Amino acid sequence: MSKVERNKKMFGRRIEQLDHIIMDNTYLTDGSYREFVVSMYKALVTGRKITPKMESAITKIVKSYSKRLKDNRDPKVRERKLNYIDKTISKINMLKRRLYDCKYTPSYTHNSEYFLESIEKQVHIRGSLSIKQRKALNKMYKQFTKRLEKGTLSPKEPWHTT
Repeated sequence: MSKVERNKKMFGRRIEQLDHIIMDNTYLTDGSYREFVVSMYKALVTGRKITPKMESAITKIVKSYSKRLKDNRDPKVRERKLNYIDKTISKINMLKRRLYDCKYTPSYTHNSEYFLESIEKQVHIRGSLSIKQRKALNKMYKQFTKRLEKGTLSPKEPWHTT
């Protein structure tokens, strides 16, 4: 029995599951996690020896994916996520309006628009922002507010980092 056949016999279900996870573009965006999942899949299908640590990592990948699917089916979780998305998108649109009101140079405006649109796209896809992204948005908010108000104190940050 070849190594490929052995892995297929021992891990046939896991191979199918990882294949399904890799095909789900909403779950795996470009990045190191996607590369890791693909490398685990390739290890299984090419007949590489699967160590207990690798097997544990593969199981963890499948469990976290199934938890995400379960959460997406839960009406309460979906409603919370949709509310978060709506609230965040409205804040991003407010930031865009402030950006235009500040009348920065065209290149700065264009770069800021590009950043805000990429954040908006991620919010639509993932329904979340990282702490660094929220801090960057807060920094933009403060900067735009300060420019518009010329020295007065800025209001409370719209993205909370706690």
